[in-house]
Amino acid sequence: MVYRYGCLYSLLSLLLLGACARRPPVLEPLASRRSAYHAPVPDHGPGPVPAQLPSLPRAVAPVPATKPSAVDVARNAYAQAYQELAKMLDGRYPLSFKRAVFLSENAYFDNRLSYDEFNAQITTLAQVCRLLKSANDPYFLYDRADKEQVARNAAVFMLLKDSTRLGKGRTLAPYRYDFDDFNGDRDWRNMFVTKLLVTHRGNCHSLPFLYKILAEETGAPAWLALAPNHIYLKQHNEKDGWYNTELTSRTFPNDAWLTASGYISKQTIVSGIYMDTLSAQQSVALCLVDLAKGCERRLGPVAAEPFVLQCTELALQHFPHYINAQLLRAEALRRQFERQTNAADSQRAYAAMEAAYTRIFETGYREMPAPMYAEWLQAVVKEKAKYQTQH
Repeated sequence: MVYRYGCLYSLLSLLLLGACARRPPVLEPLASRRSAYHAPVPDHGPGPVPAQLPSLPRAVAPVPATKPSAVDVARNAYAQAYQELAKMLDGRYPLSFKRAVFLSENAYFDNRLSYDEFNAQITTLAQVCRLLKSANDPYFLYDRADKEQVARNAAVFMLLKDSTRLGKGRTLAPYRYDFDDFNGDRDWRNMFVTKLLVTHRGNCHSLPFLYKILAEETGAPAWLALAPNHIYLKQHNEKDGWYNTELTSRTFPNDAWLTASGYISKQTIVSGIYMDTLSAQQSVALCLVDLAKGCERRLGPVAAEPFVLQCTELALQHFPHYINAQLLRAEALRRQFERQTNAADSQRAYAAMEAAYTRIFETGYREMPAPMYAEWLQAVVKEKAKYQTQH
C-alpha cells in the first residue's frame, strides 16, 4: 500500500486558506494538555489553515524478515516506540493519544514516517472542525449550558461522517467504513489512522482513534469504549446524559442495543472489560497492544514474543481490565509452554499460561467468532437504514 496525499489536500489547503483569514488559534502546549476527564481545552475560535498541507512520506513495504539487518532495524524501531510510550504512562512525558497512535504505526514502517507532517495534517483537520462549528453555530438547536462542548463534538462528527463543502463546488469526502479486511488480517496497515487519512476509508479501530484525536485537538469531551472486537465512543451532554457514537453506521445506539446485539454479557460489563469509558492512560495502553501486534506481523509470533510480553505487561499495569492485552499475553504464554522440553520449565510455563487464561475466563469473556462480528457490522448498517426509512 502506497500512501499519497495527492492533489485533494493541496486543493483543500488553497480553498481553506481563502475561506478564513482570521488570526491563528492559540495552541495549548502539549505539556499542559489534560485528560478528557478534566475541563476541555479552551477554544480560541477558528483561524486560517496552513498555506500548504503536508503529505506523509511514501510508506515503504516491510522488508522481508529473513534479512538480519531488516530485523535489527525493526527491533530498534519498536524498542524506541515502546520506550516513549512507557515514559508517557509513568509521567516522564506528557500523555498524548495522538503521539501514541503515531508511534504505534510509525514503528511498523521502521520510523520512516514524519510526525511533523502527521501532526500538521491533524492540525489542519482540527481547523476545519473549528470552521464547521463556527459556520453552524447560528443553526445549532441546543440550549443547555454545555452547548459549546456539544457543538465541538458535532463538528468533529460532521467532518468525519459527512461531505464538507469547501466552496466553488468542491467538497471534502467523508471518512467511510471499509468492510474489506476490517480486522487487518491480510494487511495490518488497514488498522492505521495514517491509512485512513489518505484513503478516507477505515474501520472500528482507525475511525474512533481519529475522532478521539480530533476531539482532543478541539477540546470536545469524548471517551473511547470497548466492545467485542470493536471500539466506539462514549459522550455526555446535559440534555441526554451518556450516549454512544458509532462511526460504523453514523448512528448513536443506546447501551441496551449494543448489549443485545454485540455479544456483551452482564458479567463482561461488571468485570470492566466492555462498555466503560477509557481514561487518557488507558487509551495510550491500547496503543501498546497495537505496537505488540504490529511487531508480531513484522517479525513473526515467536521472534516477537519477548516484546509482546513486555508490551502487554506494561499495558495491564495501567489498564488491568484490557481484554485484548490479556488475550495477546495468554497466547504468547501458551506458545512458550508448547516449546518447553524440560519438566520444571514446562511446569512453570503451564502455571503462567493457566493463570492468564483463568483470569480471562473470570471476566466473562467469550470469543466472538469473526463471521458473527461481520454479521454484527452488517446489522449495524441495516439498523441505520431501517431507522432512516421510518423517519
